[in-house]
Amino acid sequence: MLAPLMLVIAIGELGFVGPLNIGLTLLVRERGWGADGMGWIVAAFGAGAGASSLLLTVRGRIPRAGLTLSVVLCGAAVAVAALAYAPSLALAVLAGVCIGLLAGLSGALTGALLQTTADPAYMGRVTSVATLFTLGVAPLCYPVTGVATGLWGTGPVFVVSAAVCGTGGLLGLCFTALRRAELPAS
Repeated sequence: MLAPLMLVIAIGELGFVGPLNIGLTLLVRERGWGADGMGWIVAAFGAGAGASSLLLTVRGRIPRAGLTLSVVLCGAAVAVAALAYAPSLALAVLAGVCIGLLAGLSGALTGALLQTTADPAYMGRVTSVATLFTLGVAPLCYPVTGVATGLWGTGPVFVVSAAVCGTGGLLGLCFTALRRAELPAS
């Protein structure tokens, strides 16, 4: 199950980080929402991610973690695409909450599945590979996002990025072992 999970992490991150770390700045500038608009959207991401953390804390174990991970990653991808076409700052903030909630839940479940699936002797190596994808490889799409946005605009770039992110979630659904993955009962 680790190989498909790593694939989902890598593809999901490639689609996620470009529009949200670089594209968001360009979207806010394009819409004229200013620094305060950027602040509201980023705060909304944080509020959504915080809500997913509270949900996991209160709820505890999430049944069908692998399936849930893949489905919420697809949902986060839809919210990323919606953010680019939000006609107002208020709707962009709402999209930000959804992105934070769904991506936060997806991220927490990937981390939990990595920790429970990896042999303890290989935990450091497995975590290093996951970190390589999230902090090493994914940021390489920043210049691509900037150039593509300059050529085609934020909307198409967000949609393509969301499609890449969603592909990660759909791949998770294709791998039976990952789709059926469960977290241990406490």
